[in-house]
Amino acid sequence: MLKLLGVAVILAILLGGAAYTKPNRDVLHEAATAYADNATVVGSVATRVTGLFGNDAYDDYIFFDRYRVYVGKTPKIDCFGAFGKTTCSMPKAESTTEG
Repeated sequence: MLKLLGVAVILAILLGGAAYTKPNRDVLHEAATAYADNATVVGSVATRVTGLFGNDAYDDYIFFDRYRVYVGKTPKIDCFGAFGKTTCSMPKAESTTEG
């Protein structure tokens, strides 16, 4: 029983740390811009004009944040932030099969 209580306390400390050290929208936007500059021309242009057209989405979850940049309705850059760190990637293209 004491081990379970110890694990619960450690888990609570980790989740609390994640909740209070999430990067904000501006930090995630800067990370998306830096990632796009190194990845693709389309992504770079898309992240630069999101301020003009508002074609981005910021989701604030309890323990992490997500920031997405869209071109049309297709997400081009996907960034996550937790514990004061950010990581960005390009979502995989959906493969469709017609039969």
